[in-house]
Amino acid sequence: MERYADLLRGVDGDLLNPKRFMIMTLLYTLGPMSQRELRRALGLTWGDLDSNVRRLAEKGYVKLWRGLGSGPRVLEVKVALTELGEAEYEKLVAKLRALLESVEKRSA
Repeated sequence: MERYADLLRGVDGDLLNPKRFMIMTLLYTLGPMSQRELRRALGLTWGDLDSNVRRLAEKGYVKLWRGLGSGPRVLEVKVALTELGEAEYEKLVAKLRALLESVEKRSA
């Protein structure tokens, strides 16, 4: 069991939060999105999305800015991964992959 925990050492625990992990995953795979798009895709409340995005922004993993939205003259808050966010996400995915491979080998 300790061996499995060792595989996740060095990963930011904030990224293991399911909501933050999904926000990071969507931004990594789909690119920048508006907060409205993220909220709809994840089924989160505005408050829940805001607190999780702000936490990621405080860590330097995402950046926020106002940009044109889907309606005329509508500004929306956009969210995108930073270089640090992309690197941390890739590190997390690699460590999760290694953990799964270790578990699969042990159960085989």
